[in-house]
Amino acid sequence: MKRRKKKRILQVSIMLLSLFALIIVAGISYLEARPMLVKALTIEAGTSSVDLNDFLLKEEKNVSFVTDMNNLDMNVPGVYEIEIQVNRRVHTSVLEIVDTIPPKADPLDVVALKDENVNALDFVENIIDNTEVNVSFINEPDTSVPGEKLVKVAIEDMGRNHIVVESTLTILDVKSVVEVEAGTVMDIKPSDFVKNADIEVRILSDISQLDISMPTVHPIEIEVDGRVLKTDIAVVDTTPPSATAVNGQAWLGEALDPSVLVQDVFDISPVEVSFAGQPDFNLLGDQEVDIIVEDIYGNKTELKTSINVREDREAPVISGVRDQTVYEGETISYKKGVSVTDNKDSDLTFQVDSTKVNLNKSGSYTVTYSAKDSSGNKAVKTATITVIPFVVSDEMLYEKVDKILDKIVDEGMTKREIAYEIYLWVKGHVAYTGSSDKSDWKKGAYLGIEKGLGDCFTYYAVSEALLTRAGIDNMRVTRVGGRTQHFWNLIDCGDGWYHFDTCPNKDKIDTFMLTDAQVEEYTKKRGNNYYNFDKSLYPRTPEN
Repeated sequence: MKRRKKKRILQVSIMLLSLFALIIVAGISYLEARPMLVKALTIEAGTSSVDLNDFLLKEEKNVSFVTDMNNLDMNVPGVYEIEIQVNRRVHTSVLEIVDTIPPKADPLDVVALKDENVNALDFVENIIDNTEVNVSFINEPDTSVPGEKLVKVAIEDMGRNHIVVESTLTILDVKSVVEVEAGTVMDIKPSDFVKNADIEVRILSDISQLDISMPTVHPIEIEVDGRVLKTDIAVVDTTPPSATAVNGQAWLGEALDPSVLVQDVFDISPVEVSFAGQPDFNLLGDQEVDIIVEDIYGNKTELKTSINVREDREAPVISGVRDQTVYEGETISYKKGVSVTDNKDSDLTFQVDSTKVNLNKSGSYTVTYSAKDSSGNKAVKTATITVIPFVVSDEMLYEKVDKILDKIVDEGMTKREIAYEIYLWVKGHVAYTGSSDKSDWKKGAYLGIEKGLGDCFTYYAVSEALLTRAGIDNMRVTRVGGRTQHFWNLIDCGDGWYHFDTCPNKDKIDTFMLTDAQVEEYTKKRGNNYYNFDKSLYPRTPEN
């Protein structure tokens, strides 16, 4: 019994403690949830700052702004939501910025010239208001009539508070701008600024230095009855352009630029030339047209002229085409000296068909020249190219050879020394191209010296010509086997026969005065039967 009673007492105690805890939590929640801030706070625009406590219904300790108040413009009326943290909760209130105070300003009397533009702001000063203001005329004053006028200016702030300020506008019978024609001589006088001769005017600025060659506006100062005023000298262009009309020609279906129908155009300002009415360029014959020459300021001159629309039926003219004779193997410049002209087109080109010409074979061939203009008219001319055999005589060849030997051979040189100079000259003056005419060694030598191009046959032939003319015994050696031909020389400078090859090789070895053993060794290394030859046809070289 006692145990049951104690257990029951314990259970009741726990229930009471739990209920008490719930009451405490509910009380805290109620305290935190109850209104902590005023619903709205109203301040006047221009207030420098807002006190946090002004938002609280009662004083609290742990309070701070959540909203960044630094980003809030206190000079702009409006309603702004403000968040404030009180203890652990964030509460919301409203800040209303109002503008209820009208602006303040002092009137300012204005003196203006006749027809001068005035601004409402010119009539007030010392404007005071916490918000932006708009300044405007009640009625915009008329400055075309001289005299004194009452001017009313309205000043309204962002809160729509406004005041009206009354000022005096004195309009002097003095021009706000005096015009002078561009390109003339400056002849403005003080009296040009007034109509009343009794008003004393003095020009304070040095207007003699002003540039009046082109339209512009020059601000200057004048003195009127002791007052210094600002005015303008406007350089204007009111003069129409001058021009002379000329007759023109146009091609059927092609528009003509109107600017070609005028000449001697003069104006201070840039001008444009246009047709008053578009001509019919699809109508053959003469027609009258009206031309307008107008500058950028709207000054215009109208001229009459005529154009003749014609059809192009004339073919181009090809000049300079001529028959030519060349040697076999030579090249030819088909276009040299040839030109084409046309009655209509100025940039015409011509074509050359030389596909039937074989410069490597004797005979007569036809080359065709053609040109077509933009109207489709075509011109064709032909010429005969005669290719004749190229035969080189000893005289022709040795004339070139002797000039070379004169440069590389000195008196007293041995044959071996001369041969080496020949070796160096050929290697330095002939470039390898991989092909040559092998029908005649003299022709090969001549062309090799003349053009500086060729293959191994050319190197051999040039070498033979120089060696023979220098009095050095030599003979041609021809490769046996291999995928391609190869030619070189055997020479005898008085101490036996040696291989002499001026043709370049991939290994860049010296091939001057080689023995049979040396060329055989190189052939083994290089392969492709490089220096393989029929030894029964040639003398043996020394062993060393």
